[in-house]
Amino acid sequence: MYGQESLLDYTFIMLYGGVCMLVMAAGLYLWLRRNNAIAPAVNPPTALRRWTAAFFLMAALSHVWWYVIGVYWLTDDRLIRNTVTIALDRITLVPLVMALLLNMLQDCRRRLWPWVVAHIPIVVFTAVGIAKHDVFIGIELVHYWQLAVILLFVIYYIRSLVQYGRWLHENYVDLEHKEVWQSLVFVIVLFVVYDVYTTNAGEMIKEYLAQVITIVIVGFLIWRVETLQQLENVVINKSELPPP
Repeated sequence: MYGQESLLDYTFIMLYGGVCMLVMAAGLYLWLRRNNAIAPAVNPPTALRRWTAAFFLMAALSHVWWYVIGVYWLTDDRLIRNTVTIALDRITLVPLVMALLLNMLQDCRRRLWPWVVAHIPIVVFTAVGIAKHDVFIGIELVHYWQLAVILLFVIYYIRSLVQYGRWLHENYVDLEHKEVWQSLVFVIVLFVVYDVYTTNAGEMIKEYLAQVITIVIVGFLIWRVETLQQLENVVINKSELPPP
């Protein structure tokens, strides 16, 4: 919800509110429900379920703060409004996505803190941009910094995903409910989302597209969480098979 035009489009407002409720419901569902609705026999990783729920709930809050700040606060200073809301999205949603993606890989525990630390300059740039009322420091410089961090993460994640695939094939005979190659497709989709988000100057087609993509992301992540087996509980392991 970037520009004032979106506030005057009642169809968009209904879609925006509906997506907000959908994302919140998805977050509460993953957070509170212990059993799967999609694949009841699968026991998914608890950490992945919780990180995904946290992402959904934060995405719902993002919808709230964009609307509240845009309508009731900082309405006379669009630059500061956009700087604040965009920064809130960048320091919450992006690290949470990184966390849930890393928790899909179960061959080893990968550290999240370096990627959280890499977002600290965003807070600094944002504060300076607000103090100086400078759009370049507050928004554009933040965009370039986070884009660099995301590119590094994608490279790291692709490498980790390849390692995870090799580990699966070396240790497990039955790979059903264990492979996560779809997460690479999800990463590519997120690049599209990031492009839509960071290049949106209020165009309604991009406002609508952002909401539609959000619905797709919710569907994919719920499916991925509920169909990914927690490997500690799987006993079909090559090392446990009797010798031929």
